[in-house]
Amino acid sequence: MRWTLNIRFFGTVLAIVVLASGCAAAPASTSTTSTITTIPQTTTTTETPATTTPEDPAQAALRRQIDELIETTEQLRELSFLQPPTVTIVTDEELAARVREQIEEELDPDDLARDTAVQVLLGLIGPDLDLLDLYLDLYSEQVAAYYDGELQELVVPAGTELSALQEMTLVHELTHALTDQHFAFHGRIEALDAEDRFDELSALQAVIEGDASFTQLLYVTELSTAKQIEIVTESLDQDTTVFDQTPRFIQELLFFPYLEGQEFVQTLWSSDTGFELVNEAYRQPPTSTEQIYHPEAYRDGETAQQVMLPVFPLPGFEAAEEAAWGEVSFRVMFEQVLGASIADPAASGWGGDRYRVMWDGEDAVYVLVYVGDTTKDAVEMYDGLVAYADSAMNVGEPQATEQSTSFVGDAYAYAALEGDRVLFIASSDPDLGLEVVSVFSDF
Repeated sequence: MRWTLNIRFFGTVLAIVVLASGCAAAPASTSTTSTITTIPQTTTTTETPATTTPEDPAQAALRRQIDELIETTEQLRELSFLQPPTVTIVTDEELAARVREQIEEELDPDDLARDTAVQVLLGLIGPDLDLLDLYLDLYSEQVAAYYDGELQELVVPAGTELSALQEMTLVHELTHALTDQHFAFHGRIEALDAEDRFDELSALQAVIEGDASFTQLLYVTELSTAKQIEIVTESLDQDTTVFDQTPRFIQELLFFPYLEGQEFVQTLWSSDTGFELVNEAYRQPPTSTEQIYHPEAYRDGETAQQVMLPVFPLPGFEAAEEAAWGEVSFRVMFEQVLGASIADPAASGWGGDRYRVMWDGEDAVYVLVYVGDTTKDAVEMYDGLVAYADSAMNVGEPQATEQSTSFVGDAYAYAALEGDRVLFIASSDPDLGLEVVSVFSDF
């Protein structure tokens, strides 16, 4: 259940957040390397540099503008490209087609069906939402340019020149291309995703997107006031209809690597050391979203407690996914229903967790074991899960004992507290839920 599908550009929100984040002293300039920008003469990508064929004046001017942004990004980020970045300019139609193709390749329909069932069960989305259509529409609306880590290519929409907002976006994406050359993060993203280490993946993405967002901030703060106003004005003109209608849970998880990631990176950067500690965060990345929310946990090397789930076969079901839910998912889940006053203390005591999704193609069973840093943290998580199930899930009235609460309605939910551990079970079939609870009778 990979929550952190990355939108490369947020239009209104990202631009305004960048300008409202406060100014930071820009790092000293460094020497730049010469670059070759690949600009196809048609809408298809070519490996032949544009210098081998005549360019029309508009395309040549655009290439010079991109070259200047490459040099600016190197100076701001205090790194030089190891080899010239590939920048491919395409039409708006081809940009949308490429984004759609990437999403369709990445999102398996069977996985989406399972994820939809689990998110509906947990009250995170409505029962009529089509996740594939949502992601296709959302990315088509929001992507202004993007870095393709597999091809190590920047894809930029064509035009006679880049607008101020497009320039800002390109600095963000050039930072990805630059840091990927130095730290090879794309391969690690794919490995973590393949191993279902989603919370760790979210933490790494927060470093990557936070770094690019902070570099983008340095770029914007050096612009004239007129240019900054131009960025905000253009941002406010962006169509965010699809994003505005997206469930809050998905919205907040998409924001996480950009906003929380930038705050994390800013705790590592200083005018004295520049990006040294940020570079080290690529070499030794944070291992949980807890370390992003609490940078002191990253500095102190505080890692998650290991949690094991027992094997409990259900006839006709497969263990479709097992991973860590992570502080970010708890925090966002609780905030959208219970508010920050409950979400913050409940999520901040995260010490580790493990969830498993059982799936038969129609019904879903979700099992979670959570460990708090202290018994008080476990109590806060237990109370949060009970309140959340009561408010957001279609599970009927609560039936409580001293240290457990069950809900039986159209679906089923159960929470139990034992010391610093919390058990939470949800099932779209109440009978299945009761059967799984019996596996944990000695919890």
